[in-house]
Amino acid sequence: MPTSDTTPPRTHRIRNYLVGLCLTMLVVVVVAAVVVAVRTVDARRATDQRQAALAPFYQPPAGWVSQSPGAVLRTQPISGVPAGGRGWRILYRSQRSDGTPTVSSGLVFAPGPTAPAAPAGGRVVLAWTHGTTGMGDACAPSRTATPTVTVPGLDLFLQAGWVVAATDYSGLGTPGTEEYLIGAAEARDALNSVRAARQMPAADQVDAGPTVLVFGHSQGGASALWTAQDAPTYAPDLHVVATAAAAPAADLDVLIAHQWNTLVGTLIGAEVLRAWPGTQPGLDPAAVTTASPGRIASLADGCLSQVAGRLALAKIFGTRPIFDRNPADSAPWRAAIVANSPPPPPVPTLVVQETTDGVVLAGSNAAWMDGVCADRAAAPTSAWYIGGVGSPDAPSGLQVHLVTGKAAAPLAFTWFQQRLSGVPATSTCGTLSPVTPLAG
Repeated sequence: MPTSDTTPPRTHRIRNYLVGLCLTMLVVVVVAAVVVAVRTVDARRATDQRQAALAPFYQPPAGWVSQSPGAVLRTQPISGVPAGGRGWRILYRSQRSDGTPTVSSGLVFAPGPTAPAAPAGGRVVLAWTHGTTGMGDACAPSRTATPTVTVPGLDLFLQAGWVVAATDYSGLGTPGTEEYLIGAAEARDALNSVRAARQMPAADQVDAGPTVLVFGHSQGGASALWTAQDAPTYAPDLHVVATAAAAPAADLDVLIAHQWNTLVGTLIGAEVLRAWPGTQPGLDPAAVTTASPGRIASLADGCLSQVAGRLALAKIFGTRPIFDRNPADSAPWRAAIVANSPPPPPVPTLVVQETTDGVVLAGSNAAWMDGVCADRAAAPTSAWYIGGVGSPDAPSGLQVHLVTGKAAAPLAFTWFQQRLSGVPATSTCGTLSPVTPLAG
């Protein structure tokens, strides 16, 4: 006997509605995924095309080795500079940490033709040293689609009549491997970028003088501290007046002790593993990691935004950190860590640190400041702690770190002007720190 469907009509309608809703949602998800994929492919294609067009600029010209450090090898005007300013992409001669000749790229900015005339001794030069970007060629600030936004405070510095020299660091965007977090190399790249700014073609009327301010963030914060440290011996032709460092990776021993087995430690550690063994004697990656060279290279060469997303997914799925042990537990690695942690500064210095930074932990710089304050030969050094809402362990801790350079720029701008005008620098040594120093 045939059976009849006794399901109430209302139930039919609800079931059909839910089925239709699910199908609609599935279609929306699929379409959205396709759109994201297409946009990603389009963006990658645009990036590849831009990098291919830029590549010839970054190849060293014949005879570059015979040039002196800081010699300008090639320049190219760029657009998008703040009103009243001009900018150039530059290629210049530099030196690696062992003295080997190399080339570096970067950016130079100068006030425009309508700005007041340069002083008799030339314009003040601000050397900007950038934070971690990734080691692939496309990650170099001067090779990005919007290079002018890679220098926080650029509009302020140009309004003051200063020239800005922003190194990419040699090996980042240029042939070779970037000597990531190796103090001597990054200091030489910064100092030679200032020399390059001073040797720009006369027709460009950059008019850069020998007076130098140094400002950096994160990796570049440590670079800025090293630049001031090495200037008297490496570049006696320049006069570094003051340094400002935003969230500097200064006390590497303490910082690594607390970050080596975290997502941050993997992100930064890949670049260290890629750069240090080739330049620091006796360093064997196998002493601190079982990661394959392929995994290390993949993480190190990816630009920061790409790698950070991949690592976030890896953390969700429980992927192992890149280090198997704290590198400081290996004697050769510890020696290199200590050697690349900048000593107390020889010129007035400002450290700006966000208290909830999840990358460069505030306590690591509080520990570095303890060492500075214990050294009677150190120049006046102030640590200004900003923020205070949130936790370094929260996702916001990474975002806080990424914007600290921008947040610090107005503070550094005012503080630099005081140093140039002769206002005596003060120190926060002797005051109660709002942040507890971390132990190594």
